[in-house]
Amino acid sequence: MNIPAWEAALRRAVVNGDGSTRPINDLSFPHGDPSTPSVNLFVNSDDFRTTWDDFETVSRFFKSLKAPVQLALFEWEKAYRQIPTHPSQWLYLVVQDLEGGLYLDTRITFGGVAGCGSFGRPADAWKDLMFDEFDLIKIFRWVDDNLFLRSPESKTSMTDIVKRSVHLGVLTNEKKCSEFLDEQKFIGFLWNGVERTVLLHEDKLIERIRQIEPFLIEVKLFTFNEVEVITGRLNHVSYLLPQLRCYLKGLYRWISEWKCKFAKRSAPRDVLDDLHRWRHMLRNFKNTRLVNTTTPVDIEWVGDASTSFGIGVKVGKLWLQLELLESWKGPTPCRNIAWLETVAIRIGIIMLLTTGTARKGTNVIVWTDNNTTLATIENRKSRDVHVNMEWMIIQDLLIDNELDITAMRVKSEENIADQLSRGIRGTHRDINRVMFQLPTDLSGLMKHAYKLSAFIKNGSNKITVSPDDLHILSAWSLNTLLGYNCAVKKFMIWKFQSGIEDFRLPMTVLDIERFCLWAGRSFYLVNNHKVNSQTIKKYLSGFKAWHDFHRATYPTVFRDRLKLILKASAKVDTTTIKRQKKPPILLRHLVWLTDSLSMGRPKEQAVSELAIVAFWGMARIGELTYLTGDGPLEREYSLLTTDVESIASDTGGYMLLTLLNAKTSTPGKNQTIRLHKLKNMLCPVEAVSRRLIEAGGFEASLFGYYEHGIRFHLTRAVTVGLIQTTLKKGGFDGLLGHSFRVGGASLRSALGVSDSNICVLGQWVLKCYELYIRRYSPDDLEEAKAIIRMLNELWEEI
Repeated sequence: MNIPAWEAALRRAVVNGDGSTRPINDLSFPHGDPSTPSVNLFVNSDDFRTTWDDFETVSRFFKSLKAPVQLALFEWEKAYRQIPTHPSQWLYLVVQDLEGGLYLDTRITFGGVAGCGSFGRPADAWKDLMFDEFDLIKIFRWVDDNLFLRSPESKTSMTDIVKRSVHLGVLTNEKKCSEFLDEQKFIGFLWNGVERTVLLHEDKLIERIRQIEPFLIEVKLFTFNEVEVITGRLNHVSYLLPQLRCYLKGLYRWISEWKCKFAKRSAPRDVLDDLHRWRHMLRNFKNTRLVNTTTPVDIEWVGDASTSFGIGVKVGKLWLQLELLESWKGPTPCRNIAWLETVAIRIGIIMLLTTGTARKGTNVIVWTDNNTTLATIENRKSRDVHVNMEWMIIQDLLIDNELDITAMRVKSEENIADQLSRGIRGTHRDINRVMFQLPTDLSGLMKHAYKLSAFIKNGSNKITVSPDDLHILSAWSLNTLLGYNCAVKKFMIWKFQSGIEDFRLPMTVLDIERFCLWAGRSFYLVNNHKVNSQTIKKYLSGFKAWHDFHRATYPTVFRDRLKLILKASAKVDTTTIKRQKKPPILLRHLVWLTDSLSMGRPKEQAVSELAIVAFWGMARIGELTYLTGDGPLEREYSLLTTDVESIASDTGGYMLLTLLNAKTSTPGKNQTIRLHKLKNMLCPVEAVSRRLIEAGGFEASLFGYYEHGIRFHLTRAVTVGLIQTTLKKGGFDGLLGHSFRVGGASLRSALGVSDSNICVLGQWVLKCYELYIRRYSPDDLEEAKAIIRMLNELWEEI
């Protein structure tokens, strides 16, 4: 240098909280003077790397927690002032006062690019020592603030940590250190280790709203610094609400366009619009949020739209089709394909919420083959007025439900929603179709392209399914509707074969009699459409429901004559080869399954515990499993962790599992499976408890499991397949899914449980439970009692 280095320092000072004065050394001074380079020009900050536990790092860890934690804060005292500089550097760290006096700063300064790393390296080492010496789960550090996490059972205290830190020579601000609690403030947010939530302090939230207010005055002028400050503060809030980051872009552009930083400027129109959105959301959103994750999750959500038909969306195996009405374009400026593609995103979000498996705090991937849609999702803005209005609705929906989305490109030829959007159903199954009432603003523009092909027809005539019709259809379970649809299709086949292709409800008495004679078995008529008399009785129930749905009066049949027709068919049924009764699962089978699967992979453990619950709860496998193996679930057809209730009692307590749409439940009423505690390895209450722990406290499939962070659900096919494969390995063959319900009922009967209690526990009425009872031989009964004694003794030893 041509002049002494100390003249390169900016001469200023600040007053500390205790009244002392501290010189400030700006090592980037002078700015833009090539003849006098600053100290920072000679320092490479990459040589002084350190860790930064920012919001995303902390939230990612909180998201992964499986159990509650407690939190404590530790703050260094005058952090940077504890780190000395090397004497060889003192020449460059001299400050001159206004009277010509020289001051030497022997500690690192905020004004040096190496400052963060110079403090951070020893601070990281200190953090590692604390973690090694104390019973802790994690330590996060942001400059001089440290967040400690421990389990509620840990004996570690902040008093001990402070004592050890002081012993190591670290000056500690004990007033700002706090003991372990459920909730602590860190990097400007309140974190809750029990609920795994994060929020902005209410005072800060109110303050941010007040700070936005002046910027909404259109004629007011602002300095560069004022705009920079409000942008930084809203950027901080956007960590909590990442959905609103799109409303920061205008502010950043405004900052970048500032030519003279001392000039004042009024806010551009787009910035005013963005700030209005910020104020609206900060006033209305639910402040306490589940910790979100920025890592997007692929749930196989893909959507598409076409003006020739409408919208198609597919999430995993679930799907829907919406057909456009003639009035969908509206007046000028008309809605267009860009708006339709954007609506497809909202429909996909509603699908996630309807099925009840969209976990709060999740960022999910939306696949699209449209570049405009891709850009719109990224920017969440458009020059199209209709698209912008739609995005405001989507943003509100995402924030209200604590979700976020990320767009990714899929090739057009690989877009499996393309056919759906053009009205082609393809191979998609009715059982996987998602139905919900469309939002009011969309119900006049499109409709569900729903085809219970036969049931929703009035005779042979198609009708338009209205939201009211959808509401009525939802009273029946999906399986029941599919059964009714089969009955109607069978009736239509008979009608068409009879030469009648055009008809309306109601049926006639003669229709019903002739159909029963045609469909039932007979010694005098043979065709390929014969079914047994029990199936015909189910068909008749379907016909009654068909009439109810279409407001048609079901005919008053001659019941005695109809009974004779069915009785005659039943006699013919007895001459056919009867299917062998389902064999029961015995205790030896259940023990083999538990031993073989309980120590296996997550899926095998889930199947093991489902088998225990199915046996003691006398449940159908189909009631405990799910329609799809991954992705969103239909809430009304799925047993979730929130459907479990633990009840204490004098006998040790029991659990209730609530089934929302059980096969034999009364419409509008739920069924419950009651599970009692046992003192052995086959305890169903313990099995359910393990499932709840595995789910990590989230609302999820009760009989599901995580692999690589993704939730999978046990389907009936997968469960029965694994059970049968495992049983075959043990030499047990011929056992079916229903064998658990049969096995649980048969064991209770063999052990002397009363018929009335078996009916209550198995949700049976009248004497239909007798169909599930298989009589134990004396040897089987003795073996069962011996196994119970052995299991109880082993449990006591443990």
